[in-house]
Amino acid sequence: VCMKAIVIGGGIAGCSTAFALAQRGIAVTLIERHEKLAQEASGNPIAVLYAKPSNKPDSASLLALQGFEFTLRLTEKHPNAADFFSACGMIQLAFNSREQARQLALKNAHILDAKSASEIAGISLENGGLYLPRAGFVRPEPLCSKLSSHALIRTVYLSEILNIEKHANYWQVFAEKNGDFSADLVVICTANDIKQFAQCQSAKITPVRGQVNFFAENAISQTLKTIVCSDHFISPAVAGLHSIGTSYAPNNLSADLSESDTHANLQALRKISAELFESAKNLNISGRVAWRSQTLDYLPLAGQLLDEKKLRKNPPRYNANSDDLPWLEGLYVNAGHGSKGMITAPICGELIAALASNCKPDLDEKLVAKLNPSRFLLRELGLKQLSQTLYR
Repeated sequence: VCMKAIVIGGGIAGCSTAFALAQRGIAVTLIERHEKLAQEASGNPIAVLYAKPSNKPDSASLLALQGFEFTLRLTEKHPNAADFFSACGMIQLAFNSREQARQLALKNAHILDAKSASEIAGISLENGGLYLPRAGFVRPEPLCSKLSSHALIRTVYLSEILNIEKHANYWQVFAEKNGDFSADLVVICTANDIKQFAQCQSAKITPVRGQVNFFAENAISQTLKTIVCSDHFISPAVAGLHSIGTSYAPNNLSADLSESDTHANLQALRKISAELFESAKNLNISGRVAWRSQTLDYLPLAGQLLDEKKLRKNPPRYNANSDDLPWLEGLYVNAGHGSKGMITAPICGELIAALASNCKPDLDEKLVAKLNPSRFLLRELGLKQLSQTLYR
């Protein structure tokens, strides 16, 4: 009998998780509360795809590097990849002394002076910087649509999930409309909204408001060929619009466009390229607001959940075996990706599909433990050592 899964949330985390499960022969019901996929944090016209190199790799940078390669393979294997992926390259400008020093310390880095950087980017740049030729951008909505078109994925739209309950050998998901759903396993991929579910209360997650602005391509801007980043970014035109972004405001829940954020994005553009700024400053500047979901330790939440009630009622010893903990068998989370969703969400979806299929994940065991969504709960209970052994 074919295993069945329910994936809640139709952004890049949900769609890539559904695809990874379907690739293993698991029948997936993908549930999205909007009328289309990729409407919230995944709803920007583009997502920049790159991994910042580091001479001192930590867990976050290692995950980013592996995730970058994974997402590249995921996009490049499709015959119509050009519909949702552009390997246009990226230039990370050495826009201040700190960034310049960081870049100069990198091994085997492709560092450009301002003249060479300008030639590759196609516009006049104020600074040189690090050139990443394999970087580029993804168009999230077409990519999500492609991933969810797998034969084993059924997508249900306009369905708000209210509650999740475990029965003897299956999970039941209750929806506001469209009826209830049941499956062997459930994956929650609802970013900041994971905390609406009782099983996810211990997740340390913060909404971070980001505003991206757009302006129409013009005679000067049409020559821009690559992504260019300072502490903001400017993209080549996609469907006639350049993207500039993005602002960063933790716990700001205002959905309205901010004039100060628009001004800050434009001033960042001016520092990247005065020529491009002059070409855009008198044009109509539109924008979009969305919220990243950021965790306390900046690593995603990816893996199977523990039963918080049972843990609090009967805390295990610090040296307990991970397998003996009260796992919520078949209930997983893929969320908390911050600004790196396009490079970390797909590989976390692959991780969950491997765990659910009792296969060995490609990621290192220590890294898998650091991603587990119940790690903060164990740390809160004084079980930091045990939190470093979670592997399921």
